[in-house]
Amino acid sequence: MLSMKTTGDVIVVGAGPVGLLLACELALQGVRTTVLERLTTQADTIKAQMISGRTYQMLAMRGFGSAIDAVSEAESARLAWRPTGATGHFAGLFKLDGLPLVMLTQQALERILEARALELGVEIHRGVEVTDLGFDAGFVVGCDGGRSTVRKLAGFDFPGTGPTLTGYQAIVDLEGDLPRGWHHTPTGVYACGPLQGRIMTMEYDGPPATRDATRETLEASLRRVSGHDVRITAVHTATVWTDNTRQATTYRCGNVLLAGDAAHVHSPFGGQGLNLGLQDALNLGWKLATGDDALIDTYTTERHPVAARVLHNTMAQVALTRPDPHSRELYSLFNTLLDLPDVRKHITAMVQGTDIRYDTGSDDPLAGTFVPGLDLSDGKGTSIALDGAEATVRPDGYIAEVTR
Repeated sequence: MLSMKTTGDVIVVGAGPVGLLLACELALQGVRTTVLERLTTQADTIKAQMISGRTYQMLAMRGFGSAIDAVSEAESARLAWRPTGATGHFAGLFKLDGLPLVMLTQQALERILEARALELGVEIHRGVEVTDLGFDAGFVVGCDGGRSTVRKLAGFDFPGTGPTLTGYQAIVDLEGDLPRGWHHTPTGVYACGPLQGRIMTMEYDGPPATRDATRETLEASLRRVSGHDVRITAVHTATVWTDNTRQATTYRCGNVLLAGDAAHVHSPFGGQGLNLGLQDALNLGWKLATGDDALIDTYTTERHPVAARVLHNTMAQVALTRPDPHSRELYSLFNTLLDLPDVRKHITAMVQGTDIRYDTGSDDPLAGTFVPGLDLSDGKGTSIALDGAEATVRPDGYIAEVTR
């Protein structure tokens, strides 16, 4: 273990995608930024496999579009699979109808962001474990995950609900027939695909006894839930997850802030976690760079309700997928409701975050909404003509005010 004191304008703890994107945002604004990461190398555990269409639009406005497209196309070709038209799911109900998902593994995104951060002069130190917050820095931002050391050291409240299920996700070599798609059984839920060898199981009998996902535990869970005589011959990557659901009551305590999983944790239903964290970073970076306390405080004001809604809908998705008879009837009813256009539109916008509107103090219906397709690669805001009006756009792509 290595403890380290670093001098800089902002210290970002955690070199995952949220921390790296925040570092890029700060450096783009001319802020001297240092990233500290406990791991010595990038983690190869299976994590997010895609980003939402809205997140893609936001990264594209910063100039990452071409790099993401190249990696996404290469990965799709390698796996012989393209998510054409895929827009996500709610509790395994693939009826959402919105912006298409973009295939991009979390590891690939981290490599893109790290390269850009280094170009911008960000210092990245790996193998550094933070043990206190006595940095000589203007601000410290914890982007160090659900078990955030920064959050604990700073004393943030982190209320919520404990885990009630055990979930496994893995890429494996499998012998035996296993139907593709999502399947509900009397003992839980399992999924196979869409990527070759990808499996997932959920058992609703409490949290996992251990965080180890061995070949034996994966195979036993898959057999129990699916009822199929299958055998896992090799495990390429695996992870254990739960529905532990918690959120910091504020994202700022003095000069310490939180972003991503350090600020909020929830089950991975709907694939919202990575997108939520990246959008935290895009909201926080330009505000933090100003050093304006009142503006920095709007980070919590704007982003806390967005994450709270994700926590609520992921808890609802867990409830919908439970194997008991009452939950199965609820799932059936919800399946029918998603056939109604207004319901499908509402759920899609909620999961994808396309209906986010920040309160900017203006009553104009365009104020606080996102404008896709802009080139904000310099990290600065702009003014545009929109619907016969003049709109002032913030550095994160959201409209600050409208003059008609």
